[in-house]
Amino acid sequence: MNLPAGTESKKPLGLLMVTMIMFGITTTLHGLSPLATYGLGSIFFLLLASVGFLLPAGLVATELATGWQREGGVYVWVSEAFGTDWGFLATWLQWLQNLFFWTVILTGSASMLALGLGWESGVENKAYTAAVVVGVIWLCTGLTACGLGFTGGVGTLGSLAGTILPGIILIVLAVAYLVSGQPAKLDMQWELLFPNLSQPSTLTFGISTILIFAGVELMGTRVSSMRNPGRLYPAATMVSIILTVCLLIPVVLSIAVLVPAKEINLTAGLLQAVRVVTDQHVALSWLPVIFAFALMLDSIGEIAGWMAGTPIAMAAAGRDGYLPQSMGKRRQDIAPGMLLAQATIGSFVSVTFLVVPSVQSVFWILSALLVQLYVLMYILLFSAAWRLRRTQPDKQRPFRVPGGWIGITVVCLVGLLLSLLVFMAGFIRPASLNQIGETQYVATIAAGMAISLLPPGLIILRRRKRVRN
Repeated sequence: MNLPAGTESKKPLGLLMVTMIMFGITTTLHGLSPLATYGLGSIFFLLLASVGFLLPAGLVATELATGWQREGGVYVWVSEAFGTDWGFLATWLQWLQNLFFWTVILTGSASMLALGLGWESGVENKAYTAAVVVGVIWLCTGLTACGLGFTGGVGTLGSLAGTILPGIILIVLAVAYLVSGQPAKLDMQWELLFPNLSQPSTLTFGISTILIFAGVELMGTRVSSMRNPGRLYPAATMVSIILTVCLLIPVVLSIAVLVPAKEINLTAGLLQAVRVVTDQHVALSWLPVIFAFALMLDSIGEIAGWMAGTPIAMAAAGRDGYLPQSMGKRRQDIAPGMLLAQATIGSFVSVTFLVVPSVQSVFWILSALLVQLYVLMYILLFSAAWRLRRTQPDKQRPFRVPGGWIGITVVCLVGLLLSLLVFMAGFIRPASLNQIGETQYVATIAAGMAISLLPPGLIILRRRKRVRN
């Protein structure tokens, strides 16, 4: 069907905006501190996640988004392959991990803001952290309610000023530190490029790496709002992936150069690294504060990007009868009922998790839990892409994973295998998380998953019963 003249130009999402939103969603500096504790070994984890997860997920999402140019993203794709029940489960997992993710990223932002302002005790101050987390959730909800064009602007600003600029500044500081003759805290023995994977706790660092790259498929929920998505979506995906890899590796190494591995704070390591340099130069004493606010802007832009996508996917499922009718309603380019519901639930989740003894414990446990949930969604995503290539081979796809049938099979298998590896590794307690015992850690993750999967199971059963009647 031919669109009326000018329709494409009126769509709010162009190449720059889609690239920056996608980059902002898949790229965050907040999850780099745990990786930096592995020094040169962090390069191994980042490259493994890039080649084994980010690239396959990006290729698969691009094929599906350009082939099925309907609003809903993973809900539409998995439903096409396995039915709407599986589609709802997939989008539920994507949506729910997002609620947990807010707590993870904003806990780190709150910690770094406290350090930037010179308030050391604020890192473990639960009341302060909860106020920041809940306040930013509702701020982002208000920004998202202004419409997709406005949200895209916030996401673009967050990517440029909150991710790329701070990353470059940190890299420059580390280089200046080394050039001045200061000793690097990073062990430069090249054999350390390959971590000792015989230690089970080492594998859990793969979880934090996957967390950094999660969300490459999310913009598929808004493909109907893009100008010429058949060309735009593949280009934006590839550019954002390249930017991600080129920025994150030197940033991780910069942290490792400036801060000894055993002293890196898991939630505020970025600010620690900056202060190593600024504490030695009075003229730069202002930089940590600016850096901390920039990272908060990064969080706001990233969360706004997620909010622009996940409510729309859930609203699509709501219109198919999986949620109350109010959750499926649309107003222009937002789903207000779903947007308000997720802000309320997300605030409750954040406050609940922040009552545990240690903020850093929350960071690790939530990181592990949300990745466990998210890799289940990716297992469905890779499986759906493979099945749809077999069951709907003639479907027009402006972009196809290269290599024909063999290419899509290899890409999906690589993504599936790494997702399964990460899922199994998620039940191994990280070596640095010594605040709780191994049994308690496994029980917490298992309980969290059971609680997270119970609601969609009950919703699906209820809908099946209603359809039969």
